[in-house]
Amino acid sequence: MKISNTVHSFALGALFGALLSAGGCADTGLLGSQASADALARAVLDGLEARDRQALEALLVTGDEHRDLLWSELPESNHLRFDVARELNVRNTREGLTRALDRFGGQQYELVAIEFTDPPEVYETFTLHRGTALRVRRSSDGREGNLPILDVVLERNGNWKLMNFDE
Repeated sequence: MKISNTVHSFALGALFGALLSAGGCADTGLLGSQASADALARAVLDGLEARDRQALEALLVTGDEHRDLLWSELPESNHLRFDVARELNVRNTREGLTRALDRFGGQQYELVAIEFTDPPEVYETFTLHRGTALRVRRSSDGREGNLPILDVVLERNGNWKLMNFDE
């Protein structure tokens, strides 16, 4: 009986491990990340439509994520203190988010595409996509255009978050 319980426990452990390694429960270290660039863009558009600053801020890389997951790989870590870099990022993002909500908040947009105009910056554990362009169609009149509100987007282990709103 004891051998049977051991085998049963081992089988359950192996099954659980296989599920984790398959990505179903993988921990990316990015709270509130989205599964694709498109999903991230749609979440941004939903936040704009609802004028939900808190929802939009939740799509941003947190200070802890920036420091613990990204900072050591970024070139600026060689010549700038983290607290200085983070404060600049937070201030610029706060201003960019306020401007985005003022200009585009409350309007309904359909995502046409999210594109990146600059080559990606590939690091050991993440990629930064710069020059983010949100191509949208305004629901009220069908007009298409770019929303100039995002700057840098982070991709890590197949998950996506915003580094900042365009200042």
